[in-house]
Amino acid sequence: MLTIKAVRPHSPELVDFLALPQKLYGKGHLMQSPEEEESLISGTHPLSPEIEVRAFVGYQDQQVQIRGLLTYYPVDGTCFLGYFESLDDVDMTKQFIAYIAEQARNLGAEKLIGPVQASFWLGYRMQLSGHEDLPFTGEPHQPAYYPKLWEAAGFKLTESYLSNFYPKVSPTTQEAKLAKRYEAALAAGIKIRSPHKSDWTEVSLQVFELLNRLYRDFPIYRSLQGRQFSAIFEKYRYILDFSMVKLAYQEEKLVGFLITMPDYGALVYQKLNLFTLAKLLWIKHRAKRYIILYLGVDPQYLGLGSALSYPIFKQAQARGASAVGALIHQHTLTRHYAADLQGTSHTYGLYQLLL
Repeated sequence: MLTIKAVRPHSPELVDFLALPQKLYGKGHLMQSPEEEESLISGTHPLSPEIEVRAFVGYQDQQVQIRGLLTYYPVDGTCFLGYFESLDDVDMTKQFIAYIAEQARNLGAEKLIGPVQASFWLGYRMQLSGHEDLPFTGEPHQPAYYPKLWEAAGFKLTESYLSNFYPKVSPTTQEAKLAKRYEAALAAGIKIRSPHKSDWTEVSLQVFELLNRLYRDFPIYRSLQGRQFSAIFEKYRYILDFSMVKLAYQEEKLVGFLITMPDYGALVYQKLNLFTLAKLLWIKHRAKRYIILYLGVDPQYLGLGSALSYPIFKQAQARGASAVGALIHQHTLTRHYAADLQGTSHTYGLYQLLL
């Protein structure tokens, strides 16, 4: 029989909540930030003033078997289910999600959306393919049986996403279209440059202002205050290779950005010591794969996305590195970006349970 308990700060249930992923994933597949999870449960996360969270763990034979975190947005009554982890047991999952759904109903919600790690900004989507591959940094990564569990519990797939993998290209490969767009942008007076690490606080707020306008119609999107964005994304100052970040300015106005990050795999989630620090620094400066995290262009500047991509393409080519166009909504034009260079893909989904 399944016993479900609420998770409180500094409780044995919190210990079990944080420990369950370590029982399910090997070292290279564990994409968990215990600090993030604990700060949400304790109410100390930058997002805490706007949300209510309720975490739960399920036990069978006194052993933790399943967990999840329900996030409620009082401003509009939205409920998300995230940080879900479970053993492969359909009946147990149906009981657990039925309990979570009842909690959401009691809060007045009409639907439950997931997987969402509390917010658009912290991670969402369920992996639907590519489970056998080592995950790239920030990729939603779960066992292959999770979709079966959620669908058995009544969830329906409502949104689809993909990540495109770009193999490294030959030093002789030319991208005439990208080069032409780049030269046209420069001729139009647009300046394309990389920021400095010391400028990240100011630059990230400029990116946020544009991103906030461009992404507002995305599923589950919720705006932030600038200080919240800065607090969440401050860590990127230390893991970005800023030579692989490109910003486009028309005079002093930011009109486009392309942010890539070296692929650290699961390393950034591991405990920091001298060994992991050395590996992080080595990858930062000698990465063999880069993740395209965010690409945004003011709608008035058509073709600027290709222009921003050109210097990134040239640098990746010179370094013999591959790339991942990460987590693209299936209905956006960027899913076909640089189609002639694309290789394989991973797919993901967002689910909804009507209450």
